[in-house]
Amino acid sequence: MTPLTLFSEPFARTGNIAGEGFRRLLGRPALGLLQTVIREALQNSVDAGPEGNSVEVKLRYRVLQGGELEQFKALAFPELPPGLSEQQTQISEDTETRSSSTGLLGSRLGIFEIADFNTSGLAGPTRADEISEVEDPDFVNFFRNVGAARDTNLGGGTYGYGKTSLYALSGCSTIIVDSQTTCAGQPVRRVMGCHLGNAYQNDHEGAPKRYTGRHWWGREDGDGGVDPVEGEEATQLANALGFPARDETLTGTTIAIIAPHIDEDAELSSDLVESVLWNFWPRMCATTPADRKISITLEVEGNRISIPAPEEFPPLDLYSKALAKARAGEGKPVESLRYKAKLGNLAIVHGLRSPRDGIAQKEGSLIPSHSAHIALMRPVELVVRYLPGEAYPSDRVEWAGVFICSDKPDIERAFADAEPPAHDDWIPDMLPKGREKTLVNVALREIRQEALTYAQPKSLAISSRQKGPSVAGTATKLGKLLGQTSSKGPGRRASGGGGGKRNKISISAPRFVKLDQIDHQLVAVFEADLINDGSDPEMQLHAAPQLVIDGSLEDAADFPAGYDVSLLDIRLEDGEAHPDQLSIGSKGGIVTCRVAMPEDVAASVKFTFWKGDEA
Repeated sequence: MTPLTLFSEPFARTGNIAGEGFRRLLGRPALGLLQTVIREALQNSVDAGPEGNSVEVKLRYRVLQGGELEQFKALAFPELPPGLSEQQTQISEDTETRSSSTGLLGSRLGIFEIADFNTSGLAGPTRADEISEVEDPDFVNFFRNVGAARDTNLGGGTYGYGKTSLYALSGCSTIIVDSQTTCAGQPVRRVMGCHLGNAYQNDHEGAPKRYTGRHWWGREDGDGGVDPVEGEEATQLANALGFPARDETLTGTTIAIIAPHIDEDAELSSDLVESVLWNFWPRMCATTPADRKISITLEVEGNRISIPAPEEFPPLDLYSKALAKARAGEGKPVESLRYKAKLGNLAIVHGLRSPRDGIAQKEGSLIPSHSAHIALMRPVELVVRYLPGEAYPSDRVEWAGVFICSDKPDIERAFADAEPPAHDDWIPDMLPKGREKTLVNVALREIRQEALTYAQPKSLAISSRQKGPSVAGTATKLGKLLGQTSSKGPGRRASGGGGGKRNKISISAPRFVKLDQIDHQLVAVFEADLINDGSDPEMQLHAAPQLVIDGSLEDAADFPAGYDVSLLDIRLEDGEAHPDQLSIGSKGGIVTCRVAMPEDVAASVKFTFWKGDEA
């Protein structure tokens, strides 16, 4: 089998981008390098999936040693470009390093592979100056060009800048790509390697010549350039290099990152699982349509790693519910009044905090221990970033939100253009002054406002004149949880059945007075003003505990364990305490109720008047 041939790119008369400049194009991603690579590669895999096809992705880390390593290097890297061989020699002499970055000249070599299936692969011509009327120029946009415009409607990324993260993860800035794809409508297999180095000067046929630092391993094209190995030779080479098996029915691409910056002593398996889940759970939910799903498998040094379903991996269970609501249009529309445009849909759900998976408990985990975030995404449903908000005061309750921007082309394009090369944020300042910048700014302002106020709605605020002496400290501790709320306005009134004279039997809305601690149980004390003209001596006052959820009152019986509230007693003035109701006769004055409650719920009281045994 013929090894690949090295080609080093010289500077053209009209100039080229130097290798070091190419590497800098990624900028400074807000994410870790491994997470950036996984996001970028899987975004492109999703974009490469033909409409109506689910996408399969395999992430694999393997280590080559001995004869397997020697064969790999002999076939893929029979010659190393200037600069790389010296760099790898120095790295391999570092005996203290056990990382896979021991490099191309060491005794062991790590390879991190990202393989997708049911995608279009790197299709089209292999030369940047050729035009195809059949396929998009994916091969040249990935290997040759820099910063190609997005060619996928409502797609997740581009082949332009973020691909540099693949080289950044490599300890030798080198990748090898195997793709089963099409060219001019015909199936073709392609294998090619690439290294990004620094610009340099070298002798060429007795004269100095400048080189960009970009190098390829492939086949000479007979015109002073290089093409990939193709056809049956490419299939045999891919098999010899140990890449996942493919045929004409298993279209797609395998990207092999050589000598990745991965610490083999670290928890690589858990890093991969949480990176996949935290970034791609919207495409992995049970409610995701089959043609939009992405199936991901993980393998580390021959061991298959299972990935939990998002619905079984807190807090993604809450995010999954929020996503379903946002998809169904059940959330809150985010709008621009100035441009009369709907910018997207925001849905937020809350629930009891579930115990975290062991993966999410390690130090530095991506998964928050207490969720209070909104996942921002475009219609492609890939997470751009998580916008943090105000958490509930207690870690027993948490919330999660999803915002999906509008799929109207002009609005979706504004959000896409606001993303940096790593697609990990929306930055309005990247847009020129005008409508698009305003739309993104308005959306982010409204989303931030929701994130900061969801756990403390204005309707639950306690006015300062109604706070007791100890309420300041209590409000600080419980935030939104103690408020004066009534579903019946300022009070309830009961009237007799006869005549034109209006009887005056009414009670005000309950107002919070203080918190007590009784036998390690938190007890909230409420008061209300009872007005009674004595016109109905059989009148009774009934009290029921209520939960305050999202600014409204809900019956405590409708909620699961963990939201338990109960009425301890009700009394009028200094009279006898009763379990839940009073026979008021002709009496009036201050009614006091005590409600037992956990620290992480908001409680109130609902009053109703009963006449005899009838409500």
